[in-house]
Amino acid sequence: MRQDVSAPSGSSGEKTLLTLLWVESTTDSTAAGAHLRGTLARLAPELFDLRVITRSTDGPSWLPGRLRKPWRIISVVGRAKLARPRGVLLARWSPFVALVSRRWTRRGRPLVLFVQGNLDDLYDSNPWTRRAPWLTNLALASIREATAVVTPSAGLAEWVGTVRGAGEQPTVTVIPNGVDLPLFESARKDADQVREPSAVFFGNMATWQGVDTILQALADPRWPADLALTVIGDGPLAREVADSVDPRVRYLGRRSKSEVAAVVAGAEMALATRSDVAASATGVSPFKVIEAAAAGTPAIVTRVPGQTELATDIGGAVLIPPGDPQALAQAVADLHADPELRARLTDRGLAGVRAYDWASRAGDLATVVTSVSASASRPTADATRLAGQRR
Repeated sequence: MRQDVSAPSGSSGEKTLLTLLWVESTTDSTAAGAHLRGTLARLAPELFDLRVITRSTDGPSWLPGRLRKPWRIISVVGRAKLARPRGVLLARWSPFVALVSRRWTRRGRPLVLFVQGNLDDLYDSNPWTRRAPWLTNLALASIREATAVVTPSAGLAEWVGTVRGAGEQPTVTVIPNGVDLPLFESARKDADQVREPSAVFFGNMATWQGVDTILQALADPRWPADLALTVIGDGPLAREVADSVDPRVRYLGRRSKSEVAAVVAGAEMALATRSDVAASATGVSPFKVIEAAAAGTPAIVTRVPGQTELATDIGGAVLIPPGDPQALAQAVADLHADPELRARLTDRGLAGVRAYDWASRAGDLATVVTSVSASASRPTADATRLAGQRR
């Protein structure tokens, strides 16, 4: 579904003009979609005059499958290029953002860029991109021209600095990802008092998400025979899960966020098994760790940068080494056998996740956006001098 909306402008002099650009699919089941809705929750309507340019789904069903994603990208970028540059451009980093942002920055309009991952995220999700240096250059261009950058982890903030190089650092602000607390609270209340004996993985099934490790752990004799594995999501490893002959595997494919919340809230435990690969090296802030805590579901989380700190700060998780199916199977068995431990982890997670409600960090994002807007609206010293000479 196309989305290109503008909030009521009210008094234009009192509001910051802001255009949000999300090139990725923002359907309800994607991380980009959750990020867009969370960002909108952080932008108070009394402060910002919003215009949102995105597309929630890929191309129409009559198109061949391989053409639907390019169609979406062309559609979003095309509408964004036709839109009049006004105020601040706030974009979620994608290689194709540069096709729009350059037009913005050349007119002196600020660019605030959300950087949620590094180049290896792109390469691992779409292996062909490693052989396309033009795409790498395009991806880095928007980071290099950004007025300000927002990342969910300190490691990603440091990586942005390496991309920009010495002497050309933008303002980089670390603002963790958040969660729709009311949605997960409602799902938790609706869940049965006795949780389903199931471990759940949900999210993008990219190669670095550790889905292969989960399947290996499931085959380990330490994995409880009466504990099912529920998998929600789509991606490169989806077929491997769907083709599993283990009767304990239940593959649900893509589901809406409310359906995900219901399944996670009813599960016995959640799995966040990200691998220790280059895509994880600069730090990550996965939604599944935050959302599992909000659902009241204890999690088993692998120790990778960013994810470790996130799980520790929230609480409610057991940490294990990445890429170790034996350690995962043992952690699953221990958690399954100890309802008191699960209850303690649930309580810790519910207490810690309150600070991760999207709106709780609204002030931080508002400060970033309004500060770059104010800087852009102030005349430079040269402009002031020239204006004086004209008088």
